Amino acid sequence: MENIYLKPNKISFFVTKMIGLFLILFFILIVPVIGISIFLHFGDINPEDAKDFLSFWTYGKYIPIGIFVFLLGLCYFLLSFVYKKEEYIFSGNKLIYNYGTIFSDNSVELNIDKITEVTMVLPFIENLIFKTGQIQIKTAGSSTSKTIFSNLDNTNLYYEKVQEIMRMNGFHLQKDKLVQEAKPHPLGIFFEIGGRIGYGFVVFLIIFFENINQIRYDITSSGNSWIVIFFGIIIIIPVFLLLLFNYLDLRRRKYEVYTDSIFYTNGFLTKVYSFLPMEKVSDVDNRQGFFSKMFGLHDIIVSSEGTNNQVVFLNMVNGETLIKNIKYLKNAITLTKKELVQDEQKLDEIVGFVDKTDEMIDYNREFSAKYHMNLPRVMFSSIFSGLSLAIFISFFLQSIEFFLPIVLLSIVFSFLKGFIDVKFNTYLLEKNTIESKYEFLTNRHKTFTIDKITGVNFKENLIDKLFGTCSVQFASIGSSGFLTFSNIKKTKTLQSDILTKIGIDKNKNFEDLKVKYNLKNYILGNIASSIIIFFVLIIVFIGFFGYINFVGSDFKLPNFNYIFLFLIAIIFIFPILEFLYGKIAYSSRFYLQRIYENFYESKKGIIFQTQKYSLFKNIKGMTSTKYPFSNDGNLVLDIAGDIVLEGDDKQKISFGGMKISSEYLENIYSLQNKLDSTIFGKEISEEILEKSEQSIWNSTIVQIAIVSIFFIIVLFLQFGSFDISENELKGLKIIFISLLFFSILGLAIRIWYIKSKYYLLQKDRLLLGFGIIYKSKRTILYDRINFVEKNQGFLGKIFGNGTVQVYTVGSGMVDLIFTDTEDFRKIYDKLKKD
Repeated sequence: MENIYLKPNKISFFVTKMIGLFLILFFILIVPVIGISIFLHFGDINPEDAKDFLSFWTYGKYIPIGIFVFLLGLCYFLLSFVYKKEEYIFSGNKLIYNYGTIFSDNSVELNIDKITEVTMVLPFIENLIFKTGQIQIKTAGSSTSKTIFSNLDNTNLYYEKVQEIMRMNGFHLQKDKLVQEAKPHPLGIFFEIGGRIGYGFVVFLIIFFENINQIRYDITSSGNSWIVIFFGIIIIIPVFLLLLFNYLDLRRRKYEVYTDSIFYTNGFLTKVYSFLPMEKVSDVDNRQGFFSKMFGLHDIIVSSEGTNNQVVFLNMVNGETLIKNIKYLKNAITLTKKELVQDEQKLDEIVGFVDKTDEMIDYNREFSAKYHMNLPRVMFSSIFSGLSLAIFISFFLQSIEFFLPIVLLSIVFSFLKGFIDVKFNTYLLEKNTIESKYEFLTNRHKTFTIDKITGVNFKENLIDKLFGTCSVQFASIGSSGFLTFSNIKKTKTLQSDILTKIGIDKNKNFEDLKVKYNLKNYILGNIASSIIIFFVLIIVFIGFFGYINFVGSDFKLPNFNYIFLFLIAIIFIFPILEFLYGKIAYSSRFYLQRIYENFYESKKGIIFQTQKYSLFKNIKGMTSTKYPFSNDGNLVLDIAGDIVLEGDDKQKISFGGMKISSEYLENIYSLQNKLDSTIFGKEISEEILEKSEQSIWNSTIVQIAIVSIFFIIVLFLQFGSFDISENELKGLKIIFISLLFFSILGLAIRIWYIKSKYYLLQKDRLLLGFGIIYKSKRTILYDRINFVEKNQGFLGKIFGNGTVQVYTVGSGMVDLIFTDTEDFRKIYDKLKKD
């Protein structure tokens, strides 16, 4: 298809962007002018008394009006650059979003086959007046919409166009058969609205509780009760309308589950339409609070690949039916080597599509099992936790007579909690899912689809060894969190049963990686921490010396020699003990790094043991770190599926999920190339297509300013005259000269670090090299890239450089950044190619 080039509707764009600023400036600048003018015209004032003000007001009233007009004009001027750079491109297999400001240029290019969610928003006033709306595109490479086509004419047309392009690129999206339709239950809506009313009432009381009686008394005693009624109406009407619109908005929610997609709509005034292709659906989570369970209501969260890509079915009945339907559909489309041929006809009859971007794996779909928490293990931990809590509370209260009652209550409470956990937690291996169920006063049913699970971690500690138990943690590409089988009984076949379920077979050929833990590598591996400790001690000593001079010679530290000797003993004894511990921890009994045909295994730990596994298809990148004067080093494998936490302000905080880290591996760079080759399926080519470096100016300009400030202060202290004692002046000089020295040292290290950094576009992968003492290499295969983004900010325009951000599948944040490089446009153009 030919490329389609779009721009926002100009009038809609400027009005919607400027209306907020217009209203703020109007109330701040124009409303006071109008109010004062009305008061001067109609108020009972003596012209003689206000002569000077009236003289000023004749022309002074135009000052805020002029500021108002100037700021609006400035806003229009800046927005004109934003509009000029705003461009949306529909390509055959890509969506391109170009945007920027007067000081920046940015571009995002998304591959169609990586799309996980598409949303069309029709804002009420904007759509009513201008007939425009916006389209938001989400992919598996970011927790937020990186592509937002705003103020579009014919929004519905292009919403359908996105679906058409997706169908051209392998998605089904035909709505062949409606499997289930759901709407929020009216009772659930009542609870939600009632909860908001209750919350608002409590907040109101907290804010005005102390003053409300006094205000009521003052008003009633003065005979102005109508004021209470008037302001009450002013407050109640908007609140009532807000709650009414909120209710109607919730009532309009509708969810439709088809064989190939999930569509949902919501909104009374502002209308929202969205869909998730079934190919990208990864997890389902059923949540029921206490009151929701009483009335049979469910909140179902359906997640797709990537972080924070989800549809929430709020306050619906038949929640478990929805989970069963989605499980049934996912059972029909999971790619497996064993079952694909024999089920091909059945597969076409049921759904007629599979995820073209996925890889066929030998998932064991025949095996199923049910697990429960081990009662003795849970009770031991519960009683121990209760006893620890009792001791802490008693120590905090400093009351011996209450110690025994507190201990008994804590143990009883912990015992009951442990018993409830064991009784009502169930863990399931189903045909195509890993599931965790909790059913008591509240319900929680979390489901991971096996083909979307990216990593598994078997965890044991000393208590688990005692009771023969373990915990199993699963990571998924779409869940934004982990699913954990806690404290289950460990059997001989438990590990193999779980691993084969997610496509990992330990009976295949493998190769153990060589571990080289010795005194040399231990010392080389801890040089950085030793240097940091050394500099911290120097800074503390200088600061302490400066403080002594500042307060005077009478200051004395008691037992200084004993404290100094104690610190020296710790500094030398701790590394010796750590090295001896490492001799055991990195022995073959407790430490293992192993490569199989299509997955990686990592085992480590003495007291806390972990065994992590991940299919190569789920490794999105890796970072190697070489020790100085050695070819050995550490390796970290990044597993797809980042974690997202939601703060109190509903802001999403994203950070990396499961990682597999290993230390003291032999020939670390060669090993990294070998692993990349194994994942890629053939020998990696190290041929360099493009090389780039980071500019030092953007990153050091702030530090240069700090050095300059400290230098000026030192000169001022040296040559200025001050009304303070000689000791105080000497102490200040020591402190600021030290700050100047360390700021210069920090600037030098920063420049050294930047100069050591380089970016390579090799034939088969990206490579970022960095580090001063420890040389690191981060690599990402091209087929792991989800999308790339180009940015050039204010400093970039000044210094002639920019930034390219690389996002991989299953990430909630950027994975690799080409920072402040002069070749950023060329790098972006090369990376965005197919």
